[in-house]
Amino acid sequence: MPNLSLGTDGATLIKNKEGFSLKFYGDPEGFPTVGWGHLITTTKTYTKSTGGPNTSLLTQAEADNLSKSLNLGYTSPISQSKADSFFAEDTKKAVDAVNKLKLPTGREFTQSQFDALVSLTFNAGSGVLDTPDVVAMLKYAFIYPFIGPLTPAESDTCSKLVSKAFSYDTKLKPRRNEEATLFCKGMPYTHKYPVYTL
Repeated sequence: MPNLSLGTDGATLIKNKEGFSLKFYGDPEGFPTVGWGHLITTTKTYTKSTGGPNTSLLTQAEADNLSKSLNLGYTSPISQSKADSFFAEDTKKAVDAVNKLKLPTGREFTQSQFDALVSLTFNAGSGVLDTPDVVAMLKYAFIYPFIGPLTPAESDTCSKLVSKAFSYDTKLKPRRNEEATLFCKGMPYTHKYPVYTL
């Protein structure tokens, strides 16, 4: 299978769900973050965090101290081009992880399937691709595009496998449902079972 790149739908989903700030903020765990969910470090936390770019901004003094202590070479606020660069670097890791997946012989992802898995991986880490539900979905040959219609049973199995594969981290149910819907886009099956319902 040729390597794919992150498409517009995938990039838009990630950006919309991550939120955005040119200023340093604490993520839901309190770790300092900037841009579209770019983790600055996991060695410091900011307990005042409520987990979003609009509600947990670091003060300028905190940002400057963090930058100095980590020798970052930049501080808050960053430039738009720096944010774009971080996004490209961070999504590349997820893109590479999804491109490394071993698919059944002769099967390939659609762009939408690829984008959905990149979004999941960007948010949850590459280990999510090794979870039993994702592995089971990827092994099922009818998940992928092919010539010919699906039987109702095959279509239903696809829908169930997608729902289970994207049922990761119950705090992110809306995001996971959007990813699952994107995964099914253009396929002969739909995302008819919301995540966490099976």
